[in-house]
Amino acid sequence: MIRLIRTLLASTILLTNFVWAQSDYPSKAVTIVVPYAPGGTTDIVARILARALHGASGKSFVVENKGGASGTIAMGYVANAAPDGYTLLSNEMTQTVVPALFPKLTYSPVRDLTSIGIFAEAPYVLAISSKVPVNNLQEFVAYAKANPGKINFASGGSGSGPHMAGELLKSVAGIEMTHIPYKGSGPALQDLLSGQVEVLITAAPTVAQHLGSGRIKALAVASNKRVSSLPTVPTSTEAGLSAFVVANWFGLAAPKDTPVAIIQQLNKMLVQELAKQDFKDKLIAAGAEPVNISPAEANTFITAEAKRWQELIKKSSIKVEN
Repeated sequence: MIRLIRTLLASTILLTNFVWAQSDYPSKAVTIVVPYAPGGTTDIVARILARALHGASGKSFVVENKGGASGTIAMGYVANAAPDGYTLLSNEMTQTVVPALFPKLTYSPVRDLTSIGIFAEAPYVLAISSKVPVNNLQEFVAYAKANPGKINFASGGSGSGPHMAGELLKSVAGIEMTHIPYKGSGPALQDLLSGQVEVLITAAPTVAQHLGSGRIKALAVASNKRVSSLPTVPTSTEAGLSAFVVANWFGLAAPKDTPVAIIQQLNKMLVQELAKQDFKDKLIAAGAEPVNISPAEANTFITAEAKRWQELIKKSSIKVEN
């Protein structure tokens, strides 16, 4: 009986400490892992979020870039991290694409991560080097058809959102382009700016600030609605290619066994920031439209998107090297 009482007391103390640790969260710096090199859309938005969460909690939220392997290095790193809320993933569309492209991964990018929420989205923009002698989407399609396979389109890596966007454009426009993968949208953008590649289809934040440089041109937003940061750029529907629709989304995720109390605490901070006009203005200025999707809704959405991309990838016979 005495042994039983001692065991119960010990368990109670451990449970009390565990609950207290969660209520005190965060008590130290939190790392947000970005699956790409610095400078791309996901990195830009993650840094806006990190600064906001620092202000909300008084604790540091540090962005760490782990690019390469189409984002699977970062996803695996977070999926295998301690589920204590101190290692998070800046997740986006690629999380739903790579399961179909890399079936031999030792973890599941969908099942082994749980969402904290989705807080922004950004329709993709078709940007081209100013060296390409066209001024609108219809001229570009005609130019690509006249030069089959000679146009290179960049992406943040095989299986990334920009890769899928390029494949979608090829399919709906009936053109051929050569895919050039990079370790993130940042390096891909630099080669677009220098004219080393002709095309980059990526979320608006990546290219918006460079459109006045004279080095690149935006031909269309891959959406049925214009974006706030690029009001003069026509939608794909307005440009005559309504089937070319793709958008990225931006969220925060944690290892699957992270306590519900920590997920709720992080989501509470996220929702509080989304209520602030300053935070929303920063997202809009970067080209991302604020949204508020709960953890449960985000997990359902991510599962459905993974299934959708799996079907499209299989239908299009898209393959990448492991």
